[in-house]
Amino acid sequence: MKKIYVLAAALFMGANVQSQQQIDFEGVTIPADSFINNAAVLGTPGSFDLSPVTFSNNYDSTWGAWSGFSFSNVNDTVTAGYTNQYASWAYTGADSSSNYAVFYSSGEVVIDNWFKFTSFEITNNTYAAISMRDGDMFAKKFGDTVNAAGVPDGTNGEDYFRVWIIGEDVSGAKDSIEFYLADYRFSDDSQDYILKDWTTVDLTTMNVDPYKLTFRFESSDVGQWGINTPMYFVMDNLKYELTGGVEDLELDFVVYPNPVKDVLTIKGGEGKFTLLDINGKVITAGKHKEITTIQTEGLYSGVFFLKVETDKGIVTKKIIK
Repeated sequence: MKKIYVLAAALFMGANVQSQQQIDFEGVTIPADSFINNAAVLGTPGSFDLSPVTFSNNYDSTWGAWSGFSFSNVNDTVTAGYTNQYASWAYTGADSSSNYAVFYSSGEVVIDNWFKFTSFEITNNTYAAISMRDGDMFAKKFGDTVNAAGVPDGTNGEDYFRVWIIGEDVSGAKDSIEFYLADYRFSDDSQDYILKDWTTVDLTTMNVDPYKLTFRFESSDVGQWGINTPMYFVMDNLKYELTGGVEDLELDFVVYPNPVKDVLTIKGGEGKFTLLDINGKVITAGKHKEITTIQTEGLYSGVFFLKVETDKGIVTKKIIK
């Protein structure tokens, strides 16, 4: 019997670019120059569900407080303070788009575990950026040698604000990337910066295939109650793709015909299968033993992905309809 993994490996490498998808938040209906900070508004309390990705959202209806993610299209790079906590310091979303996500304090973003995150665009939140640039009643002006109370803080003006992006794979293994949202530690002060442009965070540099991302802030401005710098960043164009896992597997399967018209057949072995469209939506799924047929006559023409899982591992195969 033929080994599916040889063909699958070649097809998957070619399919990676085509299958890479992104969440750009443009499909979320947000009133002009406004925001949504409570996922219950979209019908899913506790998290925003933009299948196959969910964004955590903790909303306190008593105080109107929140953490995790909010969605926004606020264009305000001028107003200082907490009332402007939903604005992008870059004025718009990435690529001059309208919508983006604002992250505050703590939370996570999770994708269905047959996918992995590959990158996202990041910039500063206006409230945080102006606080770092000018200082406020709680947080210091970056580059100063004193804190918000005017007391020397021991930094010598070498300030920084960074976020750790922590990726976790389906086995629970973790890796992380540090990203500086502001850095005033250069010997040449002209190089000091507070990030304003949209910048790509490449998650493929991690030693894991992350299906979950969490975030942790660090700042040079720390007080009795923790970090004084407003703990925000702004996200857009979160990209993801199907995981591979085919290089070292020898799964005795044949999948035919491909391209398919009416019926796709899986022959050999035992396990379970999932057929997905190019956006990650599950078309059908079930158990497989010896021979399984999948009716495809009702599907539109295009690219699909068949994922077969056994106790030996996982194979993902591109299917053309």
